[in-house]
Amino acid sequence: MGNYLHEEVLRLLVQYNTSYARPMNSHEIGEILRVTPSYIRSQLSQLVKKQLVGVRRGNGGGYYGMQEERRQNADNEYEGK
Repeated sequence: MGNYLHEEVLRLLVQYNTSYARPMNSHEIGEILRVTPSYIRSQLSQLVKKQLVGVRRGNGGGYYGMQEERRQNADNEYEGK
């Protein structure tokens, strides 16, 4: 996979069992990984475009891991397979 931060965020979203109903916001992710929330948002936009991560917008929103099969399909596309 592309970049170390992407791998760590994907691992974190799976570890915390995130979903559309229970997303994790950029502040929470940033605190755990010790980077700023704005940097998290800028980096995760790439994963959202590849459909590896979903976004719930608005109050109480955040990021969540996509379903495993969609993640695997997008991961293969991301790696150019």
